[in-house]
Amino acid sequence: MKRLNLFDLAIIVLVVASAISFSTKYFEKEPIDEYTYTGSQIYNAVRFFELSDGKGFRYLVKIDGSYISDYSPFNEEGVVVGTSQGTFLLKLKDGRILTVGGRTSFKEDIASHNIKVTMLNGSTVSYFEKGFFTTNLIEAKSIINNVSKFLADYNIIDTTIYSNIAIEGNFPNGITFEKELSDRIASDIFYLKDVKVKSSENGITLSVAGLGTNDFEKLESILSPYKPTKYYFPDFKVFVLTKNIQKELLPIIQDITIEEIIGDIHVRL
Repeated sequence: MKRLNLFDLAIIVLVVASAISFSTKYFEKEPIDEYTYTGSQIYNAVRFFELSDGKGFRYLVKIDGSYISDYSPFNEEGVVVGTSQGTFLLKLKDGRILTVGGRTSFKEDIASHNIKVTMLNGSTVSYFEKGFFTTNLIEAKSIINNVSKFLADYNIIDTTIYSNIAIEGNFPNGITFEKELSDRIASDIFYLKDVKVKSSENGITLSVAGLGTNDFEKLESILSPYKPTKYYFPDFKVFVLTKNIQKELLPIIQDITIEEIIGDIHVRL
C-alpha cells in the first residue's frame, strides 16, 4: 500500500478547507428561517422567544400537542405574547390566548409535543423616535413610516412601535372599560404583543408593545366610537422589520443621522 507523503497530505488539507469554505458560504446565503423544538425542549424554545422578542423579530409558532383538560389534540398557530419559566402565552388568530407548557405539563392549557417557529423577517433596525402630536392615526402612520424610509431599499415588512399614546376623546372612565377596550384591541390586532388602557377625565393612555403601522387603520376603527380628537406620542422605541440585511451594510445604516431619531441606530440580524 502506498504511504501518504507530505504532498498527498497537503492536497487532503486543501480539499477539506475548500469544503468547509463552501459550506460556510452556502449557509450565509441560505439562512435558516424555521426552527423546531420538542415539548421536552420547552426551556430552549422560551429562551429563543425571549431573544427574538428582545431584537424585535416577528415570528409564528405552531404547536402540535394536546389540551390538558381532556387530552384532545391541539394543532394551532399563533404569536407568543408572553413568556415565563418553561411556559409561554400563545395568541391564536381568533383572539384566544392559551398557556403552553412542555410535554409533561399539567397546569397549563396545552401540553406541547412539537413546536415549530417560522421567522417572518430576517433583520430588524431599532431606534428611538422623537415624540409628536397628531389628530388621527393615519397621519401618525405617515409620520412614523416617513422616518423609516431610509430603510426602503431593504424591503420593509412592517414598522412596529413600543409606546405610551395619550388620546383625548369621549372615553368612559373606569376599570371595566379599560379591560374591555384592551381585550378588544388585543383580540383584533393579531401581531400586537401587549396593550394596556388607562382611563382619565381627559381621555386614555394606551400602552402598546409591538404595534405595527400596518394596523393603525384597524386601531383607529376600534377607537372611532369614542371620537378621539388628539393623539400624543412621547419619545418611543421603533423596530423596523426588514428582510435579510447583509452584515457588511451594518456600518452604513448605523452611521446614518436623521433629525427625528434620538441617539444610535441598531441593526439586528
